[in-house]
Amino acid sequence: MKTNLFLSLFCITFSFTNLFAIDIENSNSVDVLVSFQKISHQNPWIIGEPFVKKGKAIHIGGSRFFTVTLASQKPLFAEMDSYDFAVPRLKIVAYDPESGFTLLEAVDLTKLPKQVSLDERLVNKYCKTGKTRYTRLPFSKTPIKAYLLEKRELDDPNFSFHDSVVCGVTFQDILIPTEYIRFFLNGNESIRSFPHPGWSFDVQLTPSERKYYSKDIGRGILVSEAFPGIGPAYNLFPGDVVIGINGISLQTLSDWDKNDKVMDLILRDKEGKLRPIGSKTNLTVYRNQQKLNISYALTPYKSDSFLIPEQAPGRKPLYLILGGFFFTELTGSYIKEFGSEYRVKSEKKLLYLTDFYQKKIHPIRERIVILSRVFPLDGNVGYQDFQDLILETVNGSRITSLQQLKSKIDREDTNVFAFEFSGGKIALFTRRDLVDLKTELQNIYKIDRTQNLED
Repeated sequence: MKTNLFLSLFCITFSFTNLFAIDIENSNSVDVLVSFQKISHQNPWIIGEPFVKKGKAIHIGGSRFFTVTLASQKPLFAEMDSYDFAVPRLKIVAYDPESGFTLLEAVDLTKLPKQVSLDERLVNKYCKTGKTRYTRLPFSKTPIKAYLLEKRELDDPNFSFHDSVVCGVTFQDILIPTEYIRFFLNGNESIRSFPHPGWSFDVQLTPSERKYYSKDIGRGILVSEAFPGIGPAYNLFPGDVVIGINGISLQTLSDWDKNDKVMDLILRDKEGKLRPIGSKTNLTVYRNQQKLNISYALTPYKSDSFLIPEQAPGRKPLYLILGGFFFTELTGSYIKEFGSEYRVKSEKKLLYLTDFYQKKIHPIRERIVILSRVFPLDGNVGYQDFQDLILETVNGSRITSLQQLKSKIDREDTNVFAFEFSGGKIALFTRRDLVDLKTELQNIYKIDRTQNLED
């Protein structure tokens, strides 16, 4: 009797175990762990411990997988988080720092999860559609045309399916269509991104604005900002009125969903498909009571040409240590490392500059160099309260980048350097002081590199 009972329990347990394994094997998605390198903009000489983000991935064919993970980070590798698919690390093939879209590849994978379909015909046939709206994901500046969901989903990205057909990526109250996954996968670089308009606009002009900017030209949109490095900067200016996009007059657009319709004209072709990076964009502009034609190429969003970049993508933040003074270039990420209450805890002048001058256009690339902190050393006693100050001049010359600062120290024929900072603070060092303090710094703090500058 006991033997029969044991066999019955064993069979039940075995059946449930097999059912669970089959469910995992036949699932349309599998759990993955993506590892990132932690990078500090305030302590960039320190290599932080990798951190991990768990998410869902889909098998798209061969040994390749697609997942949506953290944006604006530096992914190192990924691993399957499943007993059914115990595999070596997955290689990062491509990554979009704006959306977190990531292409992975497994090496020597003998057992594959179920492959899903991204076929456009099947998606159009089986996946539901609805009201769309251009939106931006958290930490992203790129507009994405997404479906609005009837109920809020999870805060982490997930996939929506019809059987094995991928209908898109759900995130909070939106669904990113499969079209964006296909667009990403069809790229051929390691960094793949979606096109950005390159400028922002206001679709509703008040009567006084219409009278001032556009007189009697009818329905136009007012340019509010042109982003340097990613659009028609230097050709398009705040106050311009755009009256035509890619041969389509804006007179034909109704005020209903006008913002989304304008986005479509910039980012999509006549069939409604996303235009590739590099596509020529033509604008008809009304400026100073004259019509102008402006052309530019669509590019991804990046802040490399901003006076204050938002981050240092793809590399460690730049820094230079002189006299135990840690200099870096001001970025949005530097400010935000003061924590969730960075608006209260960070230096107010730096916060003000970041808020109001981040996208300021310059005829040449400029940066704001700041003294972040001072390493306590015997040779720089008296300067320990210098922190988060803007470096304005060295020996009377204005400083506009770390590279310029380094070149001035290396090449200027002088033995004394006067560093002038915001607030009227001044630090004086001889060339011998800088050499001795570098040696003292390396002996005490074991910092092997006193700079991380671009070649």
